[in-house]
Amino acid sequence: MNDEKVNAISSAFSFLIGQDHEESDDEAEEVESVISDSCVSVGKYHVKASISTILQSIFEKYGDIAANCQLESASMRAYYLECLCAVIQELHSIPFKQLTKAKIKEMFAVLKDVESAHIDVDWLRALLNEISEALELVNQRQTFEAKKTKYNQSLESVRKELESKMDELAQKEKEAADAREQVAETKARLDEIEHQCSELDKTISTIASITDKFQGKSLADEIL
Repeated sequence: MNDEKVNAISSAFSFLIGQDHEESDDEAEEVESVISDSCVSVGKYHVKASISTILQSIFEKYGDIAANCQLESASMRAYYLECLCAVIQELHSIPFKQLTKAKIKEMFAVLKDVESAHIDVDWLRALLNEISEALELVNQRQTFEAKKTKYNQSLESVRKELESKMDELAQKEKEAADAREQVAETKARLDEIEHQCSELDKTISTIASITDKFQGKSLADEIL
């Protein structure tokens, strides 16, 4: 691997390995020196002691994830594995609430570079995808909670408005009931008066019929 690519890899992973690299004429030698500092063997790889336990656990669960790695340099293979383990370390140390989209994006970038060397990272990508989706859901939840707070603020005023409208309706219904009662009473009075008028008409008609019998005649005509 040429010096330019080593420089790019070193810069991309600096946030994980926690060390500031000073520029030099030979970046490859700098990477080698960093990796060789306090190293132990895990399988056939010579890696930093600080990540050896993590790498051992990875190998035990997923096998040699770097078995198909196309990097010829043993130190660079170890370096890529260290960077991958550093992602695991961060996932262990950072509480979920403190994770950001930017941090997850950085981790995905590491996975992309490591995967480009044909190191198996599918198992870790699946976890990062799940975490990324969870972060998105957290953001959505915050949006929904903000909306709920807004609705809660207007809920009480709308409830009071409804109570007021219901009181108005009850009052109008009472007024309508009173009006219906008055209409019924008035109609009953009208019916009674109409009945009395009808009876009087009959009486008057009967009287008229009787009196007309004697109009213009001698009162004795009926008997002679």
